[in-house]
Amino acid sequence: MRLTSKIALVALTAFTITATSCKTNEANYRAAYEAAKQKNEDSRGIEGTIYEKIRNEAIDSRLIVDGDSIPMMTVNVKIAAETATSEQVKKYSVVINQFKQIFNAKSQMTRLRENGYPDAFVLETAEPLYYVVATTTDNGEEARQSYIKIQKDKSIVLKSPFPWILQPSSLPVK
Repeated sequence: MRLTSKIALVALTAFTITATSCKTNEANYRAAYEAAKQKNEDSRGIEGTIYEKIRNEAIDSRLIVDGDSIPMMTVNVKIAAETATSEQVKKYSVVINQFKQIFNAKSQMTRLRENGYPDAFVLETAEPLYYVVATTTDNGEEARQSYIKIQKDKSIVLKSPFPWILQPSSLPVK
């Protein structure tokens, strides 16, 4: 029986060592979190696709008016689902959100129209992404004022990086 009890003791010791060494701890969680975070920062998930080409063609710049620097993008867009006419789209459009589904973009456009932005419309990229535009103008100062007004408007829920100014590069503007 001594041999059996020695084998049982060795097996119990091996099991205890194995069980305690496999426990997760804060260091393991932290290492996994940091690795996932780094992977997410390193890759947007669109490298080598047509979407990367489209996004790289967008020109990121600033609209400077009276010392104010406002984020602005120049993007190839078209009017989405007859939400506006080409005559309504001006040189500077204040974008408040973007969606991957037109239904969501049109819903927000409708809410904007009901809350004091009657000229709101939706623009579409080739990706497609749908940009919800609250207001549009040909004047840089008016664009700056609209941008500031929208930032302060509590009826519009804004998430970073919105709002920003869009300069359509493919629509004929007046």
